[in-house]
Amino acid sequence: MLGIDIVQLSRIQLDAPFMDYVLTEEEKEIYSRKQDNHLKREYLAGRFAAKEAIFKATQDKGYLNYSVLNDSNGKPYVKDHPEIHISISHDGDYAVAIALVNNPNNL
Repeated sequence: MLGIDIVQLSRIQLDAPFMDYVLTEEEKEIYSRKQDNHLKREYLAGRFAAKEAIFKATQDKGYLNYSVLNDSNGKPYVKDHPEIHISISHDGDYAVAIALVNNPNNL
């Protein structure tokens, strides 16, 4: 299964309610270390796009509980879900993510 989502950065609010809605605790720790508001907005938009792409691929209503982290090389991955492959990209005013689920029956 495949899912894709695109988010316009200007639509992302850097406020606690939206951050709490989108990010898991692990993601919030990473977000809080970012000093620049533009980098925070990119991070939040990328995670939101990734989770929307995951939902589109899986139809799992608990999609906001997935933690999208980065390995030591910077490659994004979905914690505890090796069956989900994720890619996130940013360009200008947009963040885009694609999710590929190898075996959706294992979710």
